[in-house]
Amino acid sequence: MTKLYPALVGLSLAWSMTICSAQNTKVPFKQIEREIRMSASLVVPDAKAAVSGSNEAYSFSSSSSSGSLYVQPTYKPPSILDSKFFLVNGLHLGLAAVDVGLTQHCIANHHCREGNPLMPTSLAGQVAINSAFVSASAFVSFHLKKQESKAWWLSPVIGICAHTAGALTGILNR
Repeated sequence: MTKLYPALVGLSLAWSMTICSAQNTKVPFKQIEREIRMSASLVVPDAKAAVSGSNEAYSFSSSSSSGSLYVQPTYKPPSILDSKFFLVNGLHLGLAAVDVGLTQHCIANHHCREGNPLMPTSLAGQVAINSAFVSASAFVSFHLKKQESKAWWLSPVIGICAHTAGALTGILNR
């Protein structure tokens, strides 16, 4: 199980480096251009209702009773900070905290040691390193989701897998 940590950390670092190099690629202008089509409808009354001056004969697609036209765009911008984003990144943060807590408990009882040779054994060091990794993962995830990439969830899921393995190791070595 201790050989799993370096492999997962190496995979996550290699994957994040490929994302950084992909940000410098050229995007065709046609992908950036977005068309917003606006539509409005107005029903013209017959001559008899227009002469009488009744407002019931006029039909507007309006958002209020003041008679202003309701214009509905056909393009809806993507929602970046939605429940899926917070669920995946929150799970990554929670599992990082559980991993650090169980690792510290295991180290304090002298049942195990830190499996990642790059990770410090102190609580402050582990919290600092894991906070940096979780923040970087959320940053990459946010920017991928902002670019409407379908791979926005991969960065936090790699962290979730790594911290799940660490938490399970901590539970097994109590």
